[in-house]
Amino acid sequence: MSSKYMTIEEIAERWLCSKDYVRKLIISGQLSGAKLGGWKVRQDELLRFEKAKEKADMERLRQQRVGFIPGA
Repeated sequence: MSSKYMTIEEIAERWLCSKDYVRKLIISGQLSGAKLGGWKVRQDELLRFEKAKEKADMERLRQQRVGFIPGA
């Protein structure tokens, strides 16, 4: 397991998003972070989050292709 930590700024740059979006994910508990002189996220946690997000996105695309309608 990697023990390298990434800052909010590094993650925002990696994802091409705002720092506020990354903070929102941490505060909401979707992304696990620690306050170590500012919010930091373990690199292995970041990879776990990215894989889960990719899996959810692929499932959403699959459902769109087959015409899945939730609640129908």
